[in-house]
Amino acid sequence: MHFATPLIILGLALLPTNGNACSCFGPSTFCETLNPQPPQFPEPQWWVPNHIVMGVKLATVEYGVDLKVVHDYSGDLQSDEVIRVWGDCGLLCRMYNTGVADGDTVLWAIQHCDLSGNFSCGMSIEQAGHFQLSVCGVYWLDYAQGVISGPLYTEGANETISVEDFPALVSGCLTTGLDEPVVPDVSIRCMDDELRITTTGSWSDAKEVCITDVAGRVVHEARFRGAQGTMLLPGKMNGILLVRVSDGQRMLTQKVFFD
Repeated sequence: MHFATPLIILGLALLPTNGNACSCFGPSTFCETLNPQPPQFPEPQWWVPNHIVMGVKLATVEYGVDLKVVHDYSGDLQSDEVIRVWGDCGLLCRMYNTGVADGDTVLWAIQHCDLSGNFSCGMSIEQAGHFQLSVCGVYWLDYAQGVISGPLYTEGANETISVEDFPALVSGCLTTGLDEPVVPDVSIRCMDDELRITTTGSWSDAKEVCITDVAGRVVHEARFRGAQGTMLLPGKMNGILLVRVSDGQRMLTQKVFFD
């Protein structure tokens, strides 16, 4: 059990590359790509995908593909809807996506097409309503036999999750807690079967802790006094949980990953 810094997509079997024409930076995990935070990412809208889609490749079209949607985990694309997803022609900040075999299933986080290929690739074939697969983050996860894998929470890792549990992962990564004031002087760490919380600054002496799962169900509640609290966790916990610390005047919510 450990704390994973909130960080979601890399194709491991079909690892795309990009040439020197592209210069950009972005989140290093799938979860962080879904929810990039300032100050590291001052304008999060540049990175956040519009759709997280599982789909079947139908055909290659120049430097893009036609994709039949199986499921959209974060938007309103319909099952069996056919969309066009543009990759890189060698001059864009996108992934090369035409190496996928026709009939293969992919899991991509895609954005509305910015039409930049019409200016850089020597042809005017990108249109409004099309999509693109960015390289400036983690937008491509590997999928095989009901298992999704890639750097879900940890940079450079090959973490796995079943397709049945994937919607909960997406929901957890999209949870921001921005309706509550973010207080920076709190540390939340998991050590073996204990949760350790340290507060500094203007926090009051008495604090309450509430741990919920991504569906909002309460998993554990506790109270402590002073700057530091250590509590035993009841039983084994798995997946993304939300830890909320409050002193009656301020509140902080932080995602914690348990495995």
